[in-house]
Amino acid sequence: MESNKDNADRYASEAKDAINFGDYDKAISNIERAIKASPRDVSYHLIKADALYKKGDYEGALDALNFAETLDRNNPELHSLKSICYGSIGKFKESKEEAIKAIKADPNYPFAYYNKAKSEQYLEEYEDAKKDLQKYLELQPNDPDAYLDLAEMSYNEGDYKKALQNVNTAIKKDKENVDAHDLKLNILLAQKDIESYLKELLEAFKDTEDFKYIGTLVDTLKNVGSYDTAEDILKEFIKIYKGEPFLYDALARVYYDEDRKDDAYKIYEELLSANGDREAKIYWFDFLLDDGSFDRLIEEINKSGLNDDEVLEIKYLAEDQKGDHQSALETAKELMNLDRSPYNISLYGSQLRKLGRLDESIKALSEYENDPDVSYEMFLSYMDKDQAKTASRYLKNSIENSEEDEDIISNVLEGVSKMIDKSDFQSVNDFLDSLNDKSDDISILVDTMRAINSGVFESYEKGKEKLLRIDEHKEEVCEFANNIVQLTEGKARSFLEKFIEQNCDSEDQED
Repeated sequence: MESNKDNADRYASEAKDAINFGDYDKAISNIERAIKASPRDVSYHLIKADALYKKGDYEGALDALNFAETLDRNNPELHSLKSICYGSIGKFKESKEEAIKAIKADPNYPFAYYNKAKSEQYLEEYEDAKKDLQKYLELQPNDPDAYLDLAEMSYNEGDYKKALQNVNTAIKKDKENVDAHDLKLNILLAQKDIESYLKELLEAFKDTEDFKYIGTLVDTLKNVGSYDTAEDILKEFIKIYKGEPFLYDALARVYYDEDRKDDAYKIYEELLSANGDREAKIYWFDFLLDDGSFDRLIEEINKSGLNDDEVLEIKYLAEDQKGDHQSALETAKELMNLDRSPYNISLYGSQLRKLGRLDESIKALSEYENDPDVSYEMFLSYMDKDQAKTASRYLKNSIENSEEDEDIISNVLEGVSKMIDKSDFQSVNDFLDSLNDKSDDISILVDTMRAINSGVFESYEKGKEKLLRIDEHKEEVCEFANNIVQLTEGKARSFLEKFIEQNCDSEDQED
């Protein structure tokens, strides 16, 4: 008959196996049985904390560790894991304190130095972080992550020589480390060492077989007009990786950018002949969408028999862009049947709006009205109903709930542009005052729209004066105006275009 201790050890072993397989709920269930059989064994509580941490329950892990600490206050592994948990919830001061406790418990426990260094990086205590990483490397000399951390700090400080030394060491110890290769590329760009940068793109691909590096290499060559070189490189890779959709797509787009449209289409024919799987067809569909060949795209999708959410969304975009909003509405319904997500609801509401069925659009969208995509669609529907005051509430909600910078920028510029066309000076100004996000990027956008608002409603000269005050250097304002003008519309765009024409020389505009 098994003793309590034997039972506990068996459950603990099963819990460890479950953690290794990523089944954290099973691990927690087993380790709790072990703890019940032997409640004062600290190692079991550490296993439980590890499972909770890996599951993403950092607070639960800390609770388990705090209890374990009542059993053993001098355990370096315990304090080190607490340090990691605190770091994961952004409490870097507490993370550092726990790492220090771990070091005091065992000055030769290596991971305590690494955890302390990571917290110091976030606390911007870079010199201390470097010292702790060096100490960690004395104990764990083969960890590429520590060299990568040292490289990142040197890179951020502008010491590119030292950064390059450390990142090369990181790559030497882990050739497949994508983060290390990415950092090396950034360092070489900062040094303006284009020859080494191009070589590193090939080395990064050789080490990782990540085709993004080939894509970057091809884009770089296209940007400097070396289309022949880009073509030759892709053809050589296609000989090795025959049937790899990414490579055929990249080559077709090289031809397309050279106005060799027939050659681009032939490359896709070769791809689909060599590889008729779903991934290859998605590349083909995306190309037809970008080419504006909407009828052919829809025909190809129907012929393919593919009907998943990604394919339906491509079909939806083609129908929308060709102006067939009734068909796009039906496709949006199919998407909602697959997944009634806020995004798919926003697509459905968008087509109802474009068909002039505004009340139906608002009713459908109200299911997820606090989602940023849906909120923006509700803004558009209410604007089409000439209810600018109600519309502005949804625009604000969309801006403040968006997580992606790109979405925030487009919603501010496009949304406020629409308000300027259908509202008055004071209403637009009050709306801009109401935005809660005071980050630098949003503040610049808000100041820009205030200037445009003045330029439209008060006078061009007053708007111009406010716009020039955004930055002390006129060329910076011109560059910014050129970057955002296409995201505005109506009266706002007209004002910006006039500003650029009268105040920014051709060189500014090209930049």
